[in-house]
Amino acid sequence: MISLRAEGLGKAYQLYRRPFDSLKELLLNRKYSETFWALRDVNLEVAQGGSLGIVGDNGAGKSTLVKLLAGAIAPSAGRVERVGRVAAVLTLGAGFHPDLSGKENIRIGCAVLGLSPAQTEALLPQIVEFSELGHFVERPVREYSSGMYLRLGFSVATAVNPDVLILDEHLAVGDQHFQFKCKRRIMALRAAGCSIVFCSHDLYGLAEVCDRTLWLRDGQPAMLGATQPVLKAYQDHIRARDAVSAGEIRADAAAPAKRQRPDDNHLIEVTLGGDCHEGQVETGGTLKVRIVARLSEAALRDGAHPALVIVRNDAVWCYGVSTKMDGLAAGFHPLGNGEYCVTFVIDQLPLLSGQYSLIVAIKDEHSPHFYDSWSDVAPFTVRHAGQDVGMMRVPHRWELE
Repeated sequence: MISLRAEGLGKAYQLYRRPFDSLKELLLNRKYSETFWALRDVNLEVAQGGSLGIVGDNGAGKSTLVKLLAGAIAPSAGRVERVGRVAAVLTLGAGFHPDLSGKENIRIGCAVLGLSPAQTEALLPQIVEFSELGHFVERPVREYSSGMYLRLGFSVATAVNPDVLILDEHLAVGDQHFQFKCKRRIMALRAAGCSIVFCSHDLYGLAEVCDRTLWLRDGQPAMLGATQPVLKAYQDHIRARDAVSAGEIRADAAAPAKRQRPDDNHLIEVTLGGDCHEGQVETGGTLKVRIVARLSEAALRDGAHPALVIVRNDAVWCYGVSTKMDGLAAGFHPLGNGEYCVTFVIDQLPLLSGQYSLIVAIKDEHSPHFYDSWSDVAPFTVRHAGQDVGMMRVPHRWELE
């Protein structure tokens, strides 16, 4: 069964050089505008219980598409079919009356989604509790921050057990704690059979949530299919674009990586060891990466685990893995005082000559949420005395028969 279908979907806007040109066009019956197609020729289907990701550069038409799918704006071409209750978290604050309290806006939002007053009152305590707005739920929403808008909108949209949930890329405005709650709820809704449309720049999150992904480029579909091949093609596009930019602007390789440090559940240090000395290691040598983190008991109980990616200096991901992928029951070893460590070991490094660095993260076991993530850390150089070429040494033999 199809929960959401778009056929030949497009959205056009009329652009005017001067503010009064729209009035002149209406009165004089002459054209003073040019047509701009923000989106065109989109065809897609989302099956019941399926999930669709949407990626693309800024200005590619992603937000326009999710608004069309949610019914927030009317299409200029094509049509959208929806089955069941559709809930959406779009532009922050959309649908809220600024002079009404959060609680009053909850009641209006539930009514718009088709709930009766009795159903709304039954859900109200659950929505307020999930939003964690506290006494602010009684205050006018014009006093809310962007994060509080997200809390209110997401809590309402997901509490009504929608058949289709449409999310624009606004989860990033929430704090780490609420992002974690949101991602857990998205995964729970998906497991319960809700169809998900998820527009985001978080490619890792899309890969975990979405079965299929649409890549939009300049307002038109560039690729639609299984998530991993689409994300690979999109990342290749980004790398090609960045390679051109790198020819114009060269970054300082010695500059420290930017690291966000949450109040709790964060990385403390990442150090190299084994046969790696002063950032130099030979092909075939032992490479050790020691990861130290501060973690709460709640995070450990929920299944926080370390993940690591080796990245070449041209942004190619050479290898990525986590303790969860390797089936380890425990992700960290306790050091005391709330600190934990784990050491990643490659006994015989297969990488050939090149410059590399690491992406290291602490990830939640049951959702795409990252407690903390460092990129471009622990740089190292691999030296190789042999004559074979490529990215890594592949075990092989020659047979002469």
